This record gives sequence, structure tokens and C-alpha cells, in this order.
Amino acid sequence: MSEERFDRLDNMMGQLIGMVGKVLAEQQDMKSDIKEINQRLERVETEQVRFNDSITYLLDKTAQHDHDIHVFKTRIFK
Repeated sequence: MSEERFDRLDNMMGQLIGMVGKVLAEQQDMKSDIKEINQRLERVETEQVRFNDSITYLLDKTAQHDHDIHVFKTRIFK
């Protein structure tokens, strides 16, 4: 094999190794980002459950107050 051809192959191999290294580094970054996104999603889901519980509580309280107002109006305006 000629020296020139060997140098070209050596250069191409170096580029390939560099590209693979870059892809692996980016893959690690993506894995880290995905892990962070999953953690955030879990926090959002937890907060959503608590939010739904709060909304249900407020709706129940509103219904109770509406009932109480209805009873008072009924008794007062009889």
C-alpha cells in the first residue's frame, strides 16, 4: 500500500473516531436531558394530582355554601 494511500486511510480513520466520539458525547447529553425531562414530568404529574384534589375540595365547599345560602333564603323569605 502506498504511503499516500495509508495517510488517507489514517486520516479517515481519525475522522471516523472523532465523529463516533462526538456522537457518543451527544448521546450522553440526550440521555441526561431525557432523565431530567422525566423527573420534571413526574413532578408535574404529582402537582396535577394535588391541584385536582384542591379543585374538588373547592367545588365541594362552593356547593355546600350554595346549599347554605339556599336554606337561609328559604327560611328568611318564607
